[in-house]
Amino acid sequence: MLNRTGDSPEEFGRRIGLSGMTIRRWLRKPEGFRIPRIYLPAMREACLALVAEGRLDPSLPEVQSLLFSASPSAGYRAALRNLGLGENFTQGRPVSRDQILSGLLQIGAQMPKQTDVEGHASEVSAFKKLGDEWSSRITTLWNIVRSRKLDLPDKFIAYGALFYLLTPVDFIPDNIPFFGLIDDFAILGLAASYYTRKSAGDS
Repeated sequence: MLNRTGDSPEEFGRRIGLSGMTIRRWLRKPEGFRIPRIYLPAMREACLALVAEGRLDPSLPEVQSLLFSASPSAGYRAALRNLGLGENFTQGRPVSRDQILSGLLQIGAQMPKQTDVEGHASEVSAFKKLGDEWSSRITTLWNIVRSRKLDLPDKFIAYGALFYLLTPVDFIPDNIPFFGLIDDFAILGLAASYYTRKSAGDS
């Protein structure tokens, strides 16, 4: 993290409650040295904060490894934090369609998430190559986001779904072959069907 952010050991030490001297001592240890596990939760929190600040790329293997190494619940909490959701999405409990849509609404209502989606149009469009159904769902949501007829709040669910697609720190890490995209595909479908039903109800 120090190499990626350019933080000094003192700056990073303050984030995790240690002195810069301790961090410097760790840096002098031989390759293969493992940081004591007691400090990993604080390091995970620091990692999430740096990702949220836009100073650390969440798709880096070392970042993914740190965020998802401890336990499934740690990865779940990391996803909640990254997506800007509250702890009411409790792991292990069935989540209804309305709860998922409510979560997407919360994600899409965050201005930084909207900006991320707008600034990564080509990355979003690249997922269309995964198949016709991917292309259809993404096109539907892009049309919503770009619509001049809809007010911004009406676009929040579309923004939320597209941000979920973009971020690698979600409920099934995207670096897991095949399975890592199952949740993304389902979220896109749920959001697209929400707008399709809404449109049918309005007509």
